[in-house]
Amino acid sequence: MRVMIFVKLLTTTVLTLALSSGFAQKIFQAESAAKASVKVYPVMEPDKADLWVCFVWDESEISRTGLWMDMRFEHEADVIIYFVDEEKEADLKIWLVDTPEESQWLNQSKKNILSIKKKVPR
Repeated sequence: MRVMIFVKLLTTTVLTLALSSGFAQKIFQAESAAKASVKVYPVMEPDKADLWVCFVWDESEISRTGLWMDMRFEHEADVIIYFVDEEKEADLKIWLVDTPEESQWLNQSKKNILSIKKKVPR
C-alpha cells in the first residue's frame, strides 16, 4: 500500500515538474532571421513584453520557462532565436530581468512559441 502511494506521489511530482518547466530554455542566437525558429524583440517597457526572461549561466538553473541559457553551439540548443530590430517582426517580445524569480509569462497565448524545437539539419 505504501509503495503504491509513493509511486503515485513520485509520478505526480515528476509530471508537475516537467509541465511547469516549459520548453526550449537552451537557446542559440542565429546570424539571420532565416536560420531562426523564433524571432525575438527586447521591449523598452516591461508591460509590453510577452515573457520576462532571465539569462542563467548553469544548466542546472533551468527550472522553468523564462530562464534561458545562451548556448555556444547550435546543436546544443532547444530553440534558435534571432533578435529583430522591429517589434512588428517579432514572434515573441521579451523583457530582461535580473533574477530568476522575476521571470514569467505576461502573454499566456504566446506559450506555444517556445515549444518549437530547433530545426534538425538534413
